[in-house]
Amino acid sequence: MARPNPIRKIMEAPLPSRTYQRRLQFRPAPADIKYAYTIINRHVFDNQLTPCVIYSGSLRRTWAYCTWLDSEQHRGTWSTIHVMDKWYCPQWFIQILAHEMVHQWQYDIYRWEYLDQFRRNMPMNSDGHGPSFFSWRDRFDHYGLHLQRHYGTRRWFKHQDFTRC
Repeated sequence: MARPNPIRKIMEAPLPSRTYQRRLQFRPAPADIKYAYTIINRHVFDNQLTPCVIYSGSLRRTWAYCTWLDSEQHRGTWSTIHVMDKWYCPQWFIQILAHEMVHQWQYDIYRWEYLDQFRRNMPMNSDGHGPSFFSWRDRFDHYGLHLQRHYGTRRWFKHQDFTRC
């Protein structure tokens, strides 16, 4: 029997009104962030990722970003994730967190495969939106997520659809 799909359940839930979304009313608590990370890691990444530190707070000009650290942390990961503390809706939050987890996968797992394959280190300043990033697109589609390089907020409010924003 297939595992239940809590990610698809969240992504298919009815969206709040546009007025609610524009006020950035969805504010996940640390436990909500940890839960979201856990279910995405379990279902999309098959528990490949080592849980990293996730900082939540006010960010300028971005919803979230993943940082590549110079040294391995005590948890066995090389990255941290920073997320905004105010979101349009839970779907937007899950979508962006999953996007940043692909970057964590690139930094923690794929870069060692890259080293073995190309005999050189993966560039730290690469934006990470190349073939290794988009290799997760089919897996994301299976779970009701849409993987893309950028999510446009203006088009989101027009269409309310991740495939069109």
